[in-house]
Amino acid sequence: MKKQKVQLTLGAWLSEWYNVYKLPTVSKSSAENIERVIRLYIPQWLKDLPLSALRAFTIDKALSGIPSTRMRKYAFHVLNNSLNKAFRLDFIETDIMKKAEPVKHRAKVGEALTVSEQREFLRKVENHYMRNLFEFYLYTGVRRCEALALRWSDVDFNSETILIRGTKTLSSFRRLDMLPHVRELLQRQKRQCPGSPLVFPYKKCYVSEVFKRFCPAHKLHDLRHTFVTRCAECGINVNVCQSLAGHSDIKVTLQTYTHTTNSFRRSEYQKFSIEPPQ
Repeated sequence: MKKQKVQLTLGAWLSEWYNVYKLPTVSKSSAENIERVIRLYIPQWLKDLPLSALRAFTIDKALSGIPSTRMRKYAFHVLNNSLNKAFRLDFIETDIMKKAEPVKHRAKVGEALTVSEQREFLRKVENHYMRNLFEFYLYTGVRRCEALALRWSDVDFNSETILIRGTKTLSSFRRLDMLPHVRELLQRQKRQCPGSPLVFPYKKCYVSEVFKRFCPAHKLHDLRHTFVTRCAECGINVNVCQSLAGHSDIKVTLQTYTHTTNSFRRSEYQKFSIEPPQ
């Protein structure tokens, strides 16, 4: 028996799929990213086509017109998930995306700030009102949105713990111990923003913009890489660092750890002498 065809356009279906299946189930930031991809990166001519007129070639053609491989891959995932759901709901006869060309994207590996860059950055932001936030990133390694979603109800000064309500993976939902400096900066922040339920009531894009002004050679996410790098340099166990950073796969932690420990090993090896000092 042939599956029933529903004469929805792709654009109409993406709207239904987003509102029914994604908006109620994903985090606010993830929903915003999906909506942005649909609005800006899936071309209108493709969205105007009926679902029944879609072919793998039209999908490939539309994706090939997106200059950024990163955004091309995001668009591929959105189309893949939405059209697979349309297939399972009998709106289309075939799972079209299985025939489409997969998108390859090699993510740029983040680069941690050196100790001197870190000192210079902290010196520059010392009198800026976002200083507490930037220090929080450096001392905890949390993701951008994890810090901006942090509420005072998640901060327990008595037990000296912080609940990070990460949504990226199961392991991203975690509780961090409050280091003395973190306690100090949080108390400063509470005095700075009294009455706000959010610890850091700032817009995510503006936070990245401000960071770039003070540290143009890096992106904000590099503060997270810096945290993992400092963990490695301090000799913190890699499994502990994985837990602190909320990585679901230890390979992600090891990518930074291996690079750092190799560099540290080389610098330490320079101290070697066949005749050690007495």
